[in-house]
Amino acid sequence: MTPTGASYTTTIENNTGDFNYGSLKMNSPYAKLTADGYFFNEVDGELSTSTIKLNAIVDLSDNSTINVNIVTHLKSQRIVYLVTSKGMSFADANKQAQKELMTAFALQDYATKDASQYSIIAGDDAAGALIAISSYVLSDRSEAEIVEFLSKLTNEFSSTGTFTDSTKEQLKKTKNYLNGKLEDINQNIVNRYKELGYNVSVKDLAYYFDWDNDGIAGNEIDGNSTVELSQSQITVPMEGGDYTITVKSDKQYYFEAPSTTTDGDSFESITPGGSVNEDTYFSSLYENGYVIKNMEYSKEIEGNTIKVHVAPAQFKAQKSVSFPLFNARGKQVAEITITQDGNPNMKSDRVNLGNDGANAVSYAFSCFRDAMAKVYQLEGNYSLQTNHTPFRADDSGISNAWQMFYKSLNLMSTIKRVDANALGYYQEYLNTYFALAYYAMTAYWGGVPYITEFGVDVAQNIARTSEQELLTQLAVSLKEAMPSLDEKKNESLSNVNDALFVSKDVARVVLAYVYMNQKNYSEAQSLLEKVVNNGYYSLENTTLSKYANNSECILGLAVQTRSGESVHPCLDYKDVILSLAECYYYNNNTSKAKQEIDEYCSKKSLNIDKTDIIKAIATLRYKTQTPFFLSFIRRNNLGGSFLGLADAQLYQLLWPLPSSDLNYNPQLTQNPGY
Repeated sequence: MTPTGASYTTTIENNTGDFNYGSLKMNSPYAKLTADGYFFNEVDGELSTSTIKLNAIVDLSDNSTINVNIVTHLKSQRIVYLVTSKGMSFADANKQAQKELMTAFALQDYATKDASQYSIIAGDDAAGALIAISSYVLSDRSEAEIVEFLSKLTNEFSSTGTFTDSTKEQLKKTKNYLNGKLEDINQNIVNRYKELGYNVSVKDLAYYFDWDNDGIAGNEIDGNSTVELSQSQITVPMEGGDYTITVKSDKQYYFEAPSTTTDGDSFESITPGGSVNEDTYFSSLYENGYVIKNMEYSKEIEGNTIKVHVAPAQFKAQKSVSFPLFNARGKQVAEITITQDGNPNMKSDRVNLGNDGANAVSYAFSCFRDAMAKVYQLEGNYSLQTNHTPFRADDSGISNAWQMFYKSLNLMSTIKRVDANALGYYQEYLNTYFALAYYAMTAYWGGVPYITEFGVDVAQNIARTSEQELLTQLAVSLKEAMPSLDEKKNESLSNVNDALFVSKDVARVVLAYVYMNQKNYSEAQSLLEKVVNNGYYSLENTTLSKYANNSECILGLAVQTRSGESVHPCLDYKDVILSLAECYYYNNNTSKAKQEIDEYCSKKSLNIDKTDIIKAIATLRYKTQTPFFLSFIRRNNLGGSFLGLADAQLYQLLWPLPSSDLNYNPQLTQNPGY
């Protein structure tokens, strides 16, 4: 292993890397070959901008054809060490170095073929192993870092036949980075050689990495993207129980995979499937004395058997929880869902909000209040115009109202989700607010994206639900919510708990409006009559259209201003009376309709033409600025005869969707005319 001093130089002849020294007279069969030049980085698919040197120490008497590559380079100094320090023959040293190096990368199954015969374009197992080791070196590194890391590996391996613990950990991180790159690496090699005029194939590179860290590459892979389970849905009674699931595979699967995918080689490994539990954010969703109880369960996996133990339920509403199953690469291959019945005997008295809950609900309702106040302001300004200038899609008021609605819905969705995983107490109250928000949006925009479960960027991929389909969904939701609501006068201004615990009348009014827009005036009339007959609300002897916390306010949310407390309208008794008159008219009870109109005019000191009942209702709505005026105009086809819109202007009864959201969400379509 001492250089003789003889040196020969040649050049690479073609794109397959061929070189030829011709006939050489040598005193020894052992030679050190050094390849020096630019290289193709199969990880990023780019040619290098700087050069690299790779070595191979070989016995030329055994081979007339030699390949120089990453593997020959990494073991070259180890061969020298074993011969010079351990007195081994070249053949034994070469064989041992080859076995040690391939074992260090869990590729010992491919150690019998000498690395000097490995070819990246051979399409065999040796090629797969070579590409894997090369990728470990290249990874997510600059060219200077590649040279440095290669030197580090070579030096460590030369004297010990393995790598240090810190380097092994680094290689695990590298493996996690390469996990998401293997298909690209494969294609990069195929494409590169295709550009050079050669057709090469590359085996599935996943089989040349040790994902489960058992020291053998590829033995953990079954080639499937999913795995079959004896059951993936477990239904558990409130008493709990023990359950067994069989994984129908001879490979090992994991709750937390030994390997995963990272975005960079320097990142720490991240266990897949981890997420922030919202319950930890709402440490005091409920008032003192009420603790959020989640489903308690444990799980273990041994071989192809999963055992699950579920404790007795400590919550009232049914709950579900899911956990993933991963293969060794960290790819989710299955999901197991546990659904447990709640305990109906859990305490069900009124549960007020705790500090975190009160803050969250207050913020959600403030966004909802601002959205409602903005659409009423926009509606009033438009209705009072003589020329009725259409809104623009980039109008800041339109955009602000739209964004506030969805912001409030998103916030309420989060509160609902946390509550559903605990006592499940606030669901129907929040569902009523949900329905009111979406009804309001249909009144002004028609069909809108109907989102009940918000998540990261979910809104950018949701198309509009048609107005009629959305109304049908809202009717179902409101009918389901109503039995859980209280029969009382709704008090929404005194504190956040009163605002949350809406009365049955709130749901009745919203459901009646839904029915009216579906032309189901019979059902709407019954609901509105119930609200009137309850006697909780009455018309005020005033002509003022400004809202106040009085007997006309069914649902109002307060805001503090410099001049004091101001009420923002949500639902209003004036609208109930005029809506009831409309129902009487369409249900062929003209006398009742006129009676409601007469009482309304008397209370408001108004004298109007009552010849045409529907136009009389329109006049009263116009003069007292009741909510959802444009929705009334639209369903009664009064855009032309009452508002004076030409046929070409009738599209203005629906507003434009904000242009910013159209740009953000390719699934959205604009309303006609804008």
